[in-house]
Amino acid sequence: MTNKTAVVTGGASGIGRRTVERLIAEDWTVWSLDVCGHALDQYAPLQTSGNRLRHLQCDVADVESVRSAFEAIRRQTAKLDALICSAGVIRVGALEEHTPEDVDLLLGVNVKGPWLTVREALPLLRERSSVVHPARVVMVGSCAGIRPKPGSGFYAATKAALHLLTRVLAVELGPSGVVVNAVAPGTVATPMLEGAAKTDVTSLYKPTGESPLGRIAEPDDIADVILFFLSDAARYVNGTVLPVDGGTRAAFYTGNATKRRVAASMVRH
Repeated sequence: MTNKTAVVTGGASGIGRRTVERLIAEDWTVWSLDVCGHALDQYAPLQTSGNRLRHLQCDVADVESVRSAFEAIRRQTAKLDALICSAGVIRVGALEEHTPEDVDLLLGVNVKGPWLTVREALPLLRERSSVVHPARVVMVGSCAGIRPKPGSGFYAATKAALHLLTRVLAVELGPSGVVVNAVAPGTVATPMLEGAAKTDVTSLYKPTGESPLGRIAEPDDIADVILFFLSDAARYVNGTVLPVDGGTRAAFYTGNATKRRVAASMVRH
């Protein structure tokens, strides 16, 4: 993975930040795009990495902001090997609890943002791409977009839209040597999860997410899958939305409550 260049949106925290760190460790040059303009201060330990980390303030939901960011990138690089769309926002609560402003924000960042970013990145991705060695786009979706839980509201709807956008782009861009996939995490220990857990809503949204493995995911668990999608081993993987939830969906698992019900059933029978 040496001498390759990637753009990571939402690179200042959570899954995006860990992905940036992992790519730098693999000798990638990384452009980290984030709405937080002071995020570069958080990367101080990585600044000894041969100037391979660059940060740009960018609101992925804003057309001019995305365009300006990629103009800056194009001035310094002629090609792009990978784009990771990790920027996202969450607003929990039932659909009837959402405001029009909530819906605009969720659609803007979670659906429009990835589309705008891919559109601006495509010329650089196509410079790198071939059907044998394709350029890569990885979306960060969510298991909420596959099987929503009460209170996941419009967030779940936007992630479902992102999953379908992934497949549409995979079909359209595949012939030009750009493959597009998505990772769909379950519950991950990130600042966004912490914020959702503290939100005071009337719904029953509970970001528990304990899996059959006995824990929720860490950002590294998701970054590992993203790096797989960027690897040569995944060169023929295209249009895939891969759930990474520790088996929660497979088992319809709800944690200790399920364990108690199963145990009680075994006693009765």
